[in-house]
Amino acid sequence: MRHVLYAMLCASVLGMFLGAIRSVDAADPAKGKLLYEKHCMVCHGPQGKGDGPTGRMLKPPAADFTSTASKKKSEAELTQIIDNGKPGTAMGPWKGQLSPADLSDLLGYVMTWRKS
Repeated sequence: MRHVLYAMLCASVLGMFLGAIRSVDAADPAKGKLLYEKHCMVCHGPQGKGDGPTGRMLKPPAADFTSTASKKKSEAELTQIIDNGKPGTAMGPWKGQLSPADLSDLLGYVMTWRKS
């Protein structure tokens, strides 16, 4: 009986967690572009190449989302970096500052550069 209750609790928590996250397929890249322009462009540049006015001065420089290395990162990896920041870089955490929907929209916009 205990195992059944535990399994039900785990399934319930997992369902709530997954329900809070929208996939990039459900994202609105137009909204994501506005968020990008507001929060990210100063470092990552207008085309995501890491060449924003601040990004060029950073050591290490801001990430280039159009690079092969960046394109190899999964949605989960990019989400984790946006949420928690990236140690050893100027990329700080955005968790709590962006809603799950905003994060999904932002990631949906960034993912558009993978097609080019």
